[in-house]
Amino acid sequence: MVSVMAALFYVLSLPAASCHAATLITSGDENVKLVSIDCLVKDSTISTEYSAIVRKYADGAISPDVWLPSGLLVKLNLQIKLNNEKKSFTLRLHRPLETLEIPGLESFVPGALDLEFQALSADNTQYFNASGVERYTGLSFLLPEAPGNRGGNLLIGGTPRRERHAADNVPRGAPQPLSAPFNLVWDHIAGINPDISSADSLPPVKVLSPTWFALSSPDGDITNKGDVAYTASAHMNGYQVWALVSNGFNRDRTKKFLASKRAQDIFIARMLAYAAIYGFDGINIDFEGVANDDAARLTGFVRRMSDAAHAMGLFSSIDVMVPSKWSTVYQRKELSKIVDYVAVMTYDEHWRTSPKSGSTASLPWVKAALERTLAEVPASKLLLGIPLYTREWIETKDKNGRLKVSSKTMAMASVDVRQTETSSVSKWLPGAGQNYLQFTEGGATHKIWIEDSKSIGLRMDLVEEKKLAGAAFWRRGFEKPEIWEQTVKLSQER
Repeated sequence: MVSVMAALFYVLSLPAASCHAATLITSGDENVKLVSIDCLVKDSTISTEYSAIVRKYADGAISPDVWLPSGLLVKLNLQIKLNNEKKSFTLRLHRPLETLEIPGLESFVPGALDLEFQALSADNTQYFNASGVERYTGLSFLLPEAPGNRGGNLLIGGTPRRERHAADNVPRGAPQPLSAPFNLVWDHIAGINPDISSADSLPPVKVLSPTWFALSSPDGDITNKGDVAYTASAHMNGYQVWALVSNGFNRDRTKKFLASKRAQDIFIARMLAYAAIYGFDGINIDFEGVANDDAARLTGFVRRMSDAAHAMGLFSSIDVMVPSKWSTVYQRKELSKIVDYVAVMTYDEHWRTSPKSGSTASLPWVKAALERTLAEVPASKLLLGIPLYTREWIETKDKNGRLKVSSKTMAMASVDVRQTETSSVSKWLPGAGQNYLQFTEGGATHKIWIEDSKSIGLRMDLVEEKKLAGAAFWRRGFEKPEIWEQTVKLSQER
């Protein structure tokens, strides 16, 4: 890697490029600002025409994000490159074992390791979040208000910080089980990570699982939406972070990946590297749509991934579908011996494109699926999947009188809106364990099997009755606050 000091001399010898005003700045968030960049060369501060996006967090104890434009990174001549095709950045670590300090990493990748990082796209410019990764990039910067920065701009230069990260100090060996019952909630990250530093607390939740990573090629490439500040904020508020990694729900890609030990080696090495960088506490494996004839290969991969995670002091968990002829790819009995926890996705009884309207997770269906799962997975390792969403089903008839069914996914608050809009009244369905809403609009029949504190309370009763490890909720942001209040109440009553 070219030294930062040499790179700073280099940048001054080239024409400066203009910085595009980031559209993120127009969002109205007073904590997000466009800040001019200065470079420190020897003892002199040199102005540039580049600007950074600086995002401060509501809780000032969390270090701000500093997003640097790709043009500046090019002129600094660092080992981080913009991948225009993927709209991401690639950082090459030439000595990953030395840089990441992960025992056993060389058994997966003896040489250089490429890591992908999220790009923020704003006004035709791509920005890289340099916060928290200084020791890996060689970048160093001071915020305008930081001690020693008298110029009022973001100051680039000096010796890169070498702070220890959360993952550097974790105990080696498999972590101790969490006190049961505990709750996990998946956090769907579609773009830039939210500021959770001062978000409302979720008292019954112990684990946040952000959807950060996904297999993006058969060769073990991984898309990355990780964020150092998210983990820091979660830890500060008492949560563990189990980063979710999916297979991108691509069957063909997954089949090729599972057939290649080299691809798995690279994948595992990258996940360990991200654990070191972001300091999360566990890995949640969410491989769906995998061919049933890949069952043994999937189990073998999960064993290797879990062993590597445990050696780094990380929890390992896997999400599985309910037992059926369509999901024999999950060798649940064997998987439960490998991982710390298994989350059964007891929802989508009637899926989004179902030809028949129905509940997302009626109580009898959940009970039956749970019993089949418990025949293979110990209760002490099982998390019961609980949906925080429902669907509005629309039934119409075509000109030949045939029933046509469509649906749309709804958050809990959206159900209240629809009920108010249509002046309709819900009724309790004892057989389903849910409230039910039906109304006519525009000649179509609309049906909603409602998820609320009462229906979720009945599922939480199952957690207690079966002595499960806990519950796993999909997904954060779909719920209403009283859901967590109900869960706390149930916990206190036990």
